[in-house]
Amino acid sequence: MHSRALGWTLAVGMYVAASSAAGPPQTGTRESPYRHGYYLFLVGPPRGCEDCYIPLLITKKTLEESKTNNTAEDSVLITTYERDSIWHYDGLVRIAQKDISELERKVRVLDRNYRYQEIGAKETLRILENPMGKIPISRIPLPAKLPAGPPLKELIAEFRAVE
Repeated sequence: MHSRALGWTLAVGMYVAASSAAGPPQTGTRESPYRHGYYLFLVGPPRGCEDCYIPLLITKKTLEESKTNNTAEDSVLITTYERDSIWHYDGLVRIAQKDISELERKVRVLDRNYRYQEIGAKETLRILENPMGKIPISRIPLPAKLPAGPPLKELIAEFRAVE
């Protein structure tokens, strides 16, 4: 009986250690919070119904500030359906100075060019707090292709501080 309890304790301990190591960073570990939201509109012809799925890019600094920074920044990428709901939480993408064209208001994300439109904290919160939106659609589970970003709960808290 004693060895069974020890086995369960070890198994639980290994699970907790593994899940905390693989989990997203805690709020206190990031140097600055995510505070800026941008809708991205595809430049060029869409693939299929791609223009229905509007990316939402969430950044720590404005894209204009990032253009003057030599260090690439991790930004959160979320695919929305018609800017109404979250279709897929894609994860973190790295945006470098070379990816931003401030004069044209364009940004390159995942090898695609987009025009960007900054949205306020209220609009960003609307999407984050109501991920199912108002338009009824079917959602299929998609595999993660990018590193995990912070949980929606943390992003909501950071944008509430801006509002």
